[in-house]
Amino acid sequence: MTWVSLFYVSSQDFDGDVKSLKTVFSMFEKQIHQKNGFRFSPKAEFAMGWYFYTIYVKIGFIKKLVEHNHTHDPKVKNEKVILKIVQDYLKMKKSKARIKFDGDKPTLGGYYHWLLR
Repeated sequence: MTWVSLFYVSSQDFDGDVKSLKTVFSMFEKQIHQKNGFRFSPKAEFAMGWYFYTIYVKIGFIKKLVEHNHTHDPKVKNEKVILKIVQDYLKMKKSKARIKFDGDKPTLGGYYHWLLR
């Protein structure tokens, strides 16, 4: 499967935020019973006190995650809810990290149309 850049992260506490992100993505892997569905960019860029890096996922991983969440909540149509879950988890950990879609738009844009057929 192909790796795609899904989330772009900016963080001041690199070690703590990477640990939190690995925890939440590992929980996602357990939910859909898949291993090695995500990875971080090999190098983080550092500028003005912030670390910048990308989270890559396999297309199949994110599709299964959206499908899994859609079965529990029919309002879930794309990976925007995944971003919300990750952001809420970081807030709960009192992290100041910022996470957004890479390119600021969802990767699976119209995927939910196929899902609802």
